[in-house]
Amino acid sequence: MKKLFAILLVLIWSAGCKTKEEKPAAEPVKVEPVRIIAIGRVEPEVKVTAIGSEVNGLVKKLYVQAGDSVKKGQLLVEFSHDYEDAKLTQINSKVATQNAEIKNIQAQLTSAKIKSENLKTKYERLQKIFEQGAETKQNADNAKADYDQAAKDIDRLNAALQSAESKLIEINADAKVTAVDVERRKVKAPSDGIVLTMDLTEGSAATTEKPLFDFAPNSALTVLCEVDELWVNNLKIGQKATIRTQGTDDKLADGVVVYLSPYLKKKSLFSDDSSNMEDRRVREVRILLSGNSSLLINSRVEAVIDLVNSN
Repeated sequence: MKKLFAILLVLIWSAGCKTKEEKPAAEPVKVEPVRIIAIGRVEPEVKVTAIGSEVNGLVKKLYVQAGDSVKKGQLLVEFSHDYEDAKLTQINSKVATQNAEIKNIQAQLTSAKIKSENLKTKYERLQKIFEQGAETKQNADNAKADYDQAAKDIDRLNAALQSAESKLIEINADAKVTAVDVERRKVKAPSDGIVLTMDLTEGSAATTEKPLFDFAPNSALTVLCEVDELWVNNLKIGQKATIRTQGTDDKLADGVVVYLSPYLKKKSLFSDDSSNMEDRRVREVRILLSGNSSLLINSRVEAVIDLVNSN
C-alpha cells in the first residue's frame, strides 16, 4: 500500500512539472508614453541679439535702461562726436562757399553771353557795311576779333563752371561721409523690442570687440527644450504642450511644438548645472506659446508635451 502511494505521488509530481514546462512564457507588454516632461528656457521666437558698436569711443549719453521697451530707429546710446561735428561744420562752410562761387561764375557767364550776342550783332553789321564799301576793313576786323574773344570768354567760363560744380560734388561727398561718421556714433534700435541688459555708464569707454547690450525683438515667446534621445521618436510637430513652473503643477502657459531639430546633439541648455553628469544626446524642441504670455525671457520652466493629442 505504501509502495502504491509513493508511485502515485511520483506520477502527480511528474504531471505538474510537465504542465509547467509546456506553459508558454508571457510576452512583455510594451507601454507607449503619453507625455514627455522636459526642462526648457523661455526665448523670443526671434532670437536675442547682442547689439554692438561700429566704432570705439566714449559713451556720451544713455537714452534707455535695461527693461525699457523701444521702437525701431529709436536712439539708445550716443558716443561722443565733437570732432566729427566740427569737421562737418567746416565742410558745410566749404559747401556754402562753393555754391557762392558757382553762382558768381553763372552770373559772369550770363553777362558774357549777352556781350557776345551784342558783339556778334556789331560785327555782322560792320561786315555788311564794309562789303558795301561804307566801312573800313580794319573796323570790321576789330569787330570780328572782339566777337571771337567773347566766344572764348564763354568757353572759359563754361569750363570754370564745370570745374566748380565737380568740386562741389566732391565736397558734398565729404559731407555725407562725415555725416555717416556722426551717425555711426549713435546706436539705434534695429526693430521694436526690449533692452534686456545695459551695463554701460555715461563717460565709460566702449569698443567694437565687446557687445554693448542684449536686445530682444518683439515676437511671440517660445520655450526651447531638450528631450532625451530615448523619447525623440515619439515627438511630432503640432503636439500640444503645457508650460509650468519647474517641479510643480502650476500652469504658466499653453503651447504647441513648432520645431524639432533634425539631429541629436550633446546637452547644451543649463550646462552650468554641475549635478547633470549624464552623457546622453538630446533633440532640440521649440514650443510656441499661445496668447500673451508674461513669462520672463531666459527663465527656466518645465514643458509637458502631450504625445496623444495634437493639432
